[in-house]
Amino acid sequence: MWGSTGVFTTIRLFGKEPKFVLLDEHIFKLNKSLKKLNIPFSLTPDKLFDLMPHNLKIKKYDHLLRVAIKKNILSLSLRPRLRPKKNFQCTLINYQRSNPSIKNLQYKKILSLQKGIDMQKEEILFFHNKNLLEGSTTNLIVIKNNNIFLPKGNFYRGITLEFLLSKISKDYRNKFIKFADLESADEIILVGSGKGVINVSSIPSIKWFSSSSKMFNRLLEIYKEQLK
Repeated sequence: MWGSTGVFTTIRLFGKEPKFVLLDEHIFKLNKSLKKLNIPFSLTPDKLFDLMPHNLKIKKYDHLLRVAIKKNILSLSLRPRLRPKKNFQCTLINYQRSNPSIKNLQYKKILSLQKGIDMQKEEILFFHNKNLLEGSTTNLIVIKNNNIFLPKGNFYRGITLEFLLSKISKDYRNKFIKFADLESADEIILVGSGKGVINVSSIPSIKWFSSSSKMFNRLLEIYKEQLK
């Protein structure tokens, strides 16, 4: 379905039951995007559960469920979540996703870029007009002097990012993030449904290395509460 007019969302499934992490938020945003694209369909948790197969024989889940919808087609795919490894790095690429306010299926360019990296060890950070925007599968958070900075610009604000921001009392600022801001950062954190919360160790191309994990630990503990 990649390249079609439609939307998708990726939901983490965790535990024996399993728990659908931030399910209501995913469905709300998916339906909002469907309306924007004039696709006459609305998903509910009950509809999703009815469509899910019940004979998968998975004893304990840590999987990613992708729900993709275009006109007259709904697709479900379930895959094991690949756990990010230590010493996680980022690569910088000049690119801005198509119609970034919607998590749409115009994703072929991003998939082609991802083929060149090990997604368990590395993330691609997109920038446009010298402003950092987001990762290929994550949102970007920059920490400097205990201050939290989020990018300004056109990028997709993911479910995990919005959840974490709702828990920190708006203790953050939006700004145009330049390469110099990355170079002087104490922490660079990535968040997303698939990767969870990641403390970036380094960005080799700008010779940046992490000097702290204080905010990462704070956000990780908030995120882990959703897995219980």
